[in-house]
Formats: sequence, structure tokens, C-alpha cells
Amino acid sequence: MNFPYEKEFRTYCKQKKKLADSTISLADKSVTTFWNYYAANVDSDANVNDVRAGDIRNFLASLETKLHFKSNTVNKYLSHIKMYFVFLSEYNYIITYPLLSLRGNKFDRKQKYIINWMPYLPDLIKIKDIHPETVKMMAAIAAGFKPKEIVVLKTNDLLKHVDNDEVKQYIKDHTDYSKSADPYIFARKNGEPYASDFNINQRIAPDRQIIGMQLTTHKLRMSFVYSILSDHQLSDNQILKTLRITLKSLTYYRKNMTLYVETEDFKLD
Repeated sequence: MNFPYEKEFRTYCKQKKKLADSTISLADKSVTTFWNYYAANVDSDANVNDVRAGDIRNFLASLETKLHFKSNTVNKYLSHIKMYFVFLSEYNYIITYPLLSLRGNKFDRKQKYIINWMPYLPDLIKIKDIHPETVKMMAAIAAGFKPKEIVVLKTNDLLKHVDNDEVKQYIKDHTDYSKSADPYIFARKNGEPYASDFNINQRIAPDRQIIGMQLTTHKLRMSFVYSILSDHQLSDNQILKTLRITLKSLTYYRKNMTLYVETEDFKLD
């Protein structure tokens, strides 16, 4: 399977990076191998804008655990994948660069996620300096909404899925209704939604120090996914319904949880 913008990437390597044809072929092979891995594990049509650092970490870890590649070989794959995503970002083919957390040619074999934070939302709203956007984001994730849905999520749609009255009232009290009777939970000054979650993630990032966990739409979604998977009282059908994923994705997440993920229960100091 060809990866997105393959022809343009090869031209970039040749004309801008001045790489030899043999090096370009190696980079092409690395990116193709990654893309085939990624495309085989997503719900629907693979979109390069949806790739996250965790997907790349899992791929690199699979090279070690399944194919028994040595570290220097894995690092070559990482270098080529980084070059590919730098190219995509530089030419605006993607909105968010996914490799900021993969510095140098090293990566954590285990991803750490804080789980089971959802019941603490009523306590979080009582924290003096917490940003309302953080509470809204966590409430939306806890309600099962996916990152793409949250960017264009309306307030009333969120409130329908919030059971706690205090949290529901907090969201109402910290929502600007001047532009609409049913505004987006994250809106620009003109009332329109953001084009992506980049600005939202920047606004909630400072609360990481308060809450003690990473705060991005993707990280929160994955911590929610692994929270649900850690509940052994739930049947497969209940998990599929709660997460709104396919059986294929459930298998993928379970494999990740076994091989590549470390979890820790949420604690509020």
C-alpha cells in the first residue's frame, strides 16, 4: 500500500534534502512499513492527520518484540518516519505534528496512562485555579465523545450525557451563551468552533500540573479507553458500546494494553 503523499515525499528527499537514491528508497520502505501497520489497525479509512505519537511508539515496539529488530535498526525507522512527518508538517499536509514527544532517536517502550479519573469530576470542579475548558474536555471524554467530535460538540449535547448535577451546573455557569442558545463547548470569540483541537490543547495544558496527568484530547481519550478496558466486569458488547469502536479496534487496544501500556489509577492530592 502506498502511503499518503509518497511521490511528494520522494521529491522532497531528492530536491530539498539532497539524499541519495538508495537512502530515499530506505526511507520509502520504512514509511511504507509503518503506514501498512497503521492502516491495518484503524477503524476506517486511514488518515495521516489522525496519526499520533502512540501509534508510532507501538509500531516501533512491534519491530522489537515481533520482528526482533535491534535498537539501531529501529532507530533508523524512527529517523525516516520523523523525516516524513517533518515534510508533512512543513508543507501543511497535516495539522498537528505527532512526534514532539519522541525526542532524539529514543522512545519509551511503555506508554503511561492515568486511568479511572472519571468519578473525580465533581471534585475537580472545586479546584480554585482549574480552567473551565479542562473540566469541559474531561466531561466530554468521560461521556464517550471522541476527539474529532469534541471540536464541534454543542453544549446541550454534552449536558445530556453528564449525570452529576454539580458538574452540569458548572458547565452551564462557565459557558458563554451570548452568541447562541446552544454554543459549542469550545468556541472562538465569534462563536464558531476551532478548526482543530490544537488551540484547545494549549488552553488546558497548564492544568497538567494541578491534575497530575497529560491533558490533550488524544491522551484523555486513550486514558478513558484503558479505564474501560481495565473494568473486568464489563462484557465485550458493553465495552464496544461504551467506546463506540469496532471489534478490530478492541483487539488492537487490548494488545497494546498488554504489551505497550502501563496504567496507574488516578489520585487527587
